[in-house]
Amino acid sequence: MMDELLEEMIDPAPSRQDVARHRRAWATGSILVLAAVGVTSLTTSALFTDQDTLPGALRTGTLVLAAEGASFEMPMGGLAPGGTVVAPVTVRNTGSLELRYAVSLSAAQGADDAADLTTQLRTRILQDATCTLTSVEDALVLGDSLELVEREFGLPGAVTPIVGSPTPGAQTGDRVLAAVTGAETLCVRVDMSRDAGNEYQSTTAALTFQVDSEQTVNN
Repeated sequence: MMDELLEEMIDPAPSRQDVARHRRAWATGSILVLAAVGVTSLTTSALFTDQDTLPGALRTGTLVLAAEGASFEMPMGGLAPGGTVVAPVTVRNTGSLELRYAVSLSAAQGADDAADLTTQLRTRILQDATCTLTSVEDALVLGDSLELVEREFGLPGAVTPIVGSPTPGAQTGDRVLAAVTGAETLCVRVDMSRDAGNEYQSTTAALTFQVDSEQTVNN
């Protein structure tokens, strides 16, 4: 009896409160550990599952842009000073991703021409599917060469954005086409200066339109 009393004095038994507190502390510690293990397991499992199924379950989208038109066949006798010619351009997206696109313009004079006809031309791209000499008068202007060269007539020799911007990301003026069936018809209008002189008779100019597209998702 005396030995038990001495043992209790040296190493007293924990009170009920202490026992409960220790149990709560142990239980809390267990929950935290289990929670940590659970999060780790879930995260690891999800990553491995994705990696395992990536080759068969995921497929990258496509951008398929097609531009049809922009062929300027001048009428017999050609373009005269003060005259206008128009041509429709249809842009389509047959890919699986929505895209945005921009249009750039460059121009070059005829190889054997003494006078540079591009200095006497003005080009506008219009939102006008009808694209006739009558309809273009009231059509919305999407891009104008006047703003590129800062004069009424004259076209840039280098490739220059005229509608939107080919810079990655959404830019002012960019056009958006839905996936698979997205399409729109624009109208290209070319005017010749009324003040063009006789030196521009029988001259030619080559206009090139470059269409750049990019995905819109995550961009």
